[in-house]
Amino acid sequence: MKWFRKAEDETSSFLIDHPKVKTWSIWIGKFFLEALSAFIFAYGFRAFISPSLACVEEWMRPEPVTSINALISGGASGIAQAIIKFIEMFPGVHLLKMETTLISIFYFVINIPLFLLAWFKISKQFAVFTLINVAFVSLFNQVIPDSWIYEVVNIYEDNLARTIFGGITTGLSSGLALMVGTSSGGIDIISMYISEKKSSSVGQYSVICNSITVLCFVIFSIIGLNTNPLLDASGEALPADFTPTVTMALYTLVYFFVSGKVIDVLNTKNKKQELQIFTTNETLPIVLIRAFPHSCTVVESRGAFTGRRNLMVYMVISRSEKKKAIQLIKAVDKLSFITVIDLNQVYGRFYIKPIE
Repeated sequence: MKWFRKAEDETSSFLIDHPKVKTWSIWIGKFFLEALSAFIFAYGFRAFISPSLACVEEWMRPEPVTSINALISGGASGIAQAIIKFIEMFPGVHLLKMETTLISIFYFVINIPLFLLAWFKISKQFAVFTLINVAFVSLFNQVIPDSWIYEVVNIYEDNLARTIFGGITTGLSSGLALMVGTSSGGIDIISMYISEKKSSSVGQYSVICNSITVLCFVIFSIIGLNTNPLLDASGEALPADFTPTVTMALYTLVYFFVSGKVIDVLNTKNKKQELQIFTTNETLPIVLIRAFPHSCTVVESRGAFTGRRNLMVYMVISRSEKKKAIQLIKAVDKLSFITVIDLNQVYGRFYIKPIE
């Protein structure tokens, strides 16, 4: 690993001496991660959440397919699904064959006002990279071949597996974007805005917003089954059956839970930890407050075994800063004793680096 650390140090030194190259490297890296995040979401959406009619026909062959049992996605894609169900409440309107294309269009359109929110209330760079992510999702959702899905994945009739894998792919997509200070659009923008104001977890706000989307989807679906019933192969109206809709809505709540947990695992920016440092080095507190945008509290104490005077240093940091903090503390005092405590919430003035 020495060669890797040496290469890492040399790269860091080069980028420090070449700020323009560093800036472009960061932007290219973010662009790549946005594309990867978008592909993961689009593929997960098509494979687990709301498969296309062509995929379901391949999975269910030779049985005829008149409807698709879909999970309700979060964010703008979930709102797009709800809009389609709203349109299908009108008699004679069936959009099953056009659903993939309509979701791609609605997904992009719904994100436009959210993009403006991000531009004016969060940051311009955040808004631009979020728009890139949204554009890629719309593109991938439309152009990914059906064969890439039905020839690779076949768990359509296993609702629990679809729920778990759908939650993982959605959470991973959002988490990758949040890790680099951007988002995958939709509810993530609202959640990030609220989270920045309240300095707390992102996932919980996504769950609240998405639950409202699920409720609307279910209501529109139930009304649509009454006013615009499904037709069989001969064109006759099928009896209204609300069970699949309610069942998938319940599975969707599990999907949101899994997705929210994955997001919170990957997004450490707004998670806080308390460092308790026991040291005899009186310069350590000064080094810490110069290295981090946080202050600390120093309490004089005495070791029970040695009877020597020492210091107890208390400091709250973001979880993403923990590795750097511990490395710095050990560099200043190799004999220091450090404990790390997870915090649920911090009240008061705590600085978090703004989103760029």
